[in-house]
Amino acid sequence: MDYKLLMNTAMLAGKLMLENGAETYRVEDTMHHILKTSHLEVVEILVVLTGITASISGEEVAPVTLIQGIEKRGTNLSVIEQVNQISRRYCGAEIELIDAYEELKRVESVPYPPLLAFFIPLVVAVGFTISFGGSLYDVLATLIVGLLLSSVMAGAKVIGIDGLILDIATSFGVGLMAVVMKKVMGEAINLDTVVIGSIMPLVPGVAITNAVRDTLQGDYISGCARILEAFLKAAAIALGVGVAFAIFGNGMTGGIL
Repeated sequence: MDYKLLMNTAMLAGKLMLENGAETYRVEDTMHHILKTSHLEVVEILVVLTGITASISGEEVAPVTLIQGIEKRGTNLSVIEQVNQISRRYCGAEIELIDAYEELKRVESVPYPPLLAFFIPLVVAVGFTISFGGSLYDVLATLIVGLLLSSVMAGAKVIGIDGLILDIATSFGVGLMAVVMKKVMGEAINLDTVVIGSIMPLVPGVAITNAVRDTLQGDYISGCARILEAFLKAAAIALGVGVAFAIFGNGMTGGIL
């Protein structure tokens, strides 16, 4: 068996999964199943949020060790699903090692149609506004604020802005537009309901869920790192809205911007 190719295959699978939102224990489990097909005595894997270390060795096989840094992270369940399918097929002897490696190199995210991607945040915002007891006017205001949110997110994707800067910019836009709608519609809308509903598409729900799951699995380093990441994202959202209110807050009490 080509142990170097096996290690590269397992490392590529782990990298794709970790970059696209998989929990660290799931990454370790997938890589472990791939590397165990070597039938070597020693298979060691360590996965943290920012890197992967793996090593295999045996009595007559020199150790093979790889380290892979993870520089970007996001959420794309389609990539995780594709990697899992390839891993299962290889471990089930349905495909050869070289075929598994080549298929992993061809794994790509499945993009949503641009129009659908534009309206998803809008639908989420309106749905949460309704669930929080918003009135018809609250929903109307959320539609307008949500259109701004979707426009900013679509524009940021085109020019390549992401991370905390995007969170601050989008939440600032949400806060500013909500204040404008309060000024225009007055007491007909509940500003709190509109703002809370509008920022829900930005809330790091997946990061929080993965942080809890990693912690419960005993991966405390990754769990704490994910909790910190989610906290920073939530703080950036709060900062953006807070700055908008601090600068243009007179609009909430009937003043002008």
